[in-house]
Amino acid sequence: MIDTDKEPAPYGLLWTIAENFNKRGIIKWDKKRFKDALFIHSMQMDGSIRGNDLFEYFKEKHTPVLNAAVWEYLKDNPTQIPEEWKKKEGGNEQYIFFWGTIDRSPQGNLYVRYITWTGGNWAAGSYLLSGNWHEDFPAAVWVK
Repeated sequence: MIDTDKEPAPYGLLWTIAENFNKRGIIKWDKKRFKDALFIHSMQMDGSIRGNDLFEYFKEKHTPVLNAAVWEYLKDNPTQIPEEWKKKEGGNEQYIFFWGTIDRSPQGNLYVRYITWTGGNWAAGSYLLSGNWHEDFPAAVWVK
């Protein structure tokens, strides 16, 4: 069970939470149910999109992106991450992003958390929101 309403811990020391939304109460995680729960914007497929634009799109369209509560759960329970999230078609690594929480670094930059399969293990990190987001950077989204 994951409490998506709880305020997550900031990503790093001296970091803060800039935004935390798409709260859905307590959810029961089922990796089979979420295996296809990845969203890629059409501009990512055509090259890339600026992260700020992608974030505005998610908010305007009320895209049900997952937040850091789910990221924390999966980071701590990697056996619960769907196998389908390891690699995209063609074998490229992909970085699965959890746009429902935006972190602010001590320098004031905004970041989005991700997980990725690399070197035979799951790794967690964060990526600068203002960067370019391409097709290997899908968003994890809520499924009913």
